Amino acid sequence: MEITRFAPSPTGHLHIGGARTALFSFLFAKANQGKFLLRFEDTDQERSKDEYVDSILRSLEWMQIKLDDDPVYQSKRIAKHKELAIELYKKGFAYACDCSEEVLTKMREEQIAKKQKPKYNGLNRDKNIEFTDGMVLRFKFPIAGESKFKDLILGDIAINNKEFDDFIILRSDGTPTYNFSAAVDDMDMNITTVIRGDDHITNTLKQINVLAALDATIPSYAHLPMVLAESGKRLSKRDGADDILDYKKNGYLSDALVNYLVRLGWSYGEEEIFSLKKLQEVFNLKDVNSSPSKYSQDLLDWYNNKYLNFLTSKELIAKVKENSGVDFNQIDNGELAISLLAKGANSLNQIAEESIYFFQEPHIKFDSLNIDANKKILFSEFSKQLREIDFEKNEIEKNIKEFLQANDLKFPELGKPLRIILTGRENAPSISELLFILGKETSLKRIEYTLND
Repeated sequence: MEITRFAPSPTGHLHIGGARTALFSFLFAKANQGKFLLRFEDTDQERSKDEYVDSILRSLEWMQIKLDDDPVYQSKRIAKHKELAIELYKKGFAYACDCSEEVLTKMREEQIAKKQKPKYNGLNRDKNIEFTDGMVLRFKFPIAGESKFKDLILGDIAINNKEFDDFIILRSDGTPTYNFSAAVDDMDMNITTVIRGDDHITNTLKQINVLAALDATIPSYAHLPMVLAESGKRLSKRDGADDILDYKKNGYLSDALVNYLVRLGWSYGEEEIFSLKKLQEVFNLKDVNSSPSKYSQDLLDWYNNKYLNFLTSKELIAKVKENSGVDFNQIDNGELAISLLAKGANSLNQIAEESIYFFQEPHIKFDSLNIDANKKILFSEFSKQLREIDFEKNEIEKNIKEFLQANDLKFPELGKPLRIILTGRENAPSISELLFILGKETSLKRIEYTLND
């Protein structure tokens, strides 16, 4: 049985890259009838905050990513980490180091002067210093050969061991470091596959060696290429690396965001639309692209528009009301109005923002239309014809066509100013649908207000 984990540090909110990692880990576990676990790597006590723990949990819940067990908090396992670090020391896989900061600084400066990669040079590796409080423990990284693994996405990964130094596993204050803690926790949580960003490849090679020294089963690893901005640069908040809950606040549907995220580097034939249920059946790491993906706000908007239009009008009304407080049940033809707006909307917020003319009279003055004064007569004639017809959509469309032909007009000559009269906006849904939803009384009232100005 596959067991995966998502292991964020609660030093900030969940963003696009982290959300995609969590999603892929969750889907891989579910596609293989396994478990998805969550671990908070919260040993940085200064930067780790409960508000971020809560934010990450709420983000995962909104995305419908369900945990198969209670979250693990790394900070509660420090005693176990320390115990195993000392065990590695006793077995000869780690050694005590009493190098002062001055010694380490001088070491780095000399290496930089020689244009070498700054790293610990193994000064105390073979001195057999007895470990006492206040010293650090360093992992005895293998010197010969290379460290390697077969990545489930990127293929064979290998780095010469000379590139690594004997990294610290236990600090001078007795606290464990990230690479040691992560390896121990993966071992104790029985993680079978670790899915994370490709910026962790070096960490993976360190952790593999730690796990080997602990005589533990080494998981499989899959490293996701980064999500880049459309410019090709690292994704920033300005490009879309927002708090995931900001997407909810801005009127995006979780189903749309999940569908969009999974398509950042994963494909399944020619299909574009996937429910979370379908994804849990078909997701496979072999379908993940080994190249970086680019964030696209336009594509996210496209997905959100699709999912908005999958909803019934009643569902849309409920979601818009929950998101912004705007209640389409308060107006006549509310279900028709919200369905009309959803056709061209990218978010629940946009539906709410563009709905104002269904709730309030725009009160447009004729002079503001910037058309010839003699066109007033034309609009007056159009208004008279509207008053005489049955206010059904087909009849409205027929009447508009006949009026245009009879007066030798192109549609924009009538449609553009009429749209502004009815809505106060240049960009709005189709005239015939607007007239029908607003109804005869309201439509004529708005036209006559403008004509009588």
